[in-house]
Amino acid sequence: MQSIRSISCALLVATLAATPAIAQSISSPALTPAFAAAQPRSNASRPQTRGGFWFSGGLGVGSLGCDDCSRRETALSADLSLGGTLNDRLLIGAGTSAWSKEEDGLTLTVVSLEARVRFYPRVKSGFFLTGGLGVGSIKAAFGREFDETETGGGVTLGAGWDIRVGKNVSLTPYWTGTAVNAGDRDANFGQLGLAVTIH
Repeated sequence: MQSIRSISCALLVATLAATPAIAQSISSPALTPAFAAAQPRSNASRPQTRGGFWFSGGLGVGSLGCDDCSRRETALSADLSLGGTLNDRLLIGAGTSAWSKEEDGLTLTVVSLEARVRFYPRVKSGFFLTGGLGVGSIKAAFGREFDETETGGGVTLGAGWDIRVGKNVSLTPYWTGTAVNAGDRDANFGQLGLAVTIH
């Protein structure tokens, strides 16, 4: 009788000790998928959606050549554009590109202001082509002693890539080439830069 009680007590203790492990083995498989499904996808890509008003402004390095230049000159350049969205592929608006450099007191500035188009060949991609046609100016100034500006036509062609960093915000590496023909002068500059784009 004593041996039966001892065996019964041992079985009861073993059962109680094994119960948590059994419960865990039963519940864990059911909980794991639900918990995993509830976790956000940290590496989910942001969609390339475009709509309404858009704006893009950037700074870069530009290389300029002109009729009176003995060599190409490198200096700070800028590009700014804004407008409206026709559809996911086509944006229209206005834009300006500018290049300027001061050396030995002489400042040369080339600026264009154009109607622009931005075209995305693939809706889900951030790659785009851009082009603009409008007016441009070439200005040479030497302090207060000399200031001359010539105005004419301007054209810009370029490409870029929107890299989404927020729902409606992208960092946009870009390249543009701008040419200005103003009276007896002409100049052209290409710029490589980085812009912030708001869609």
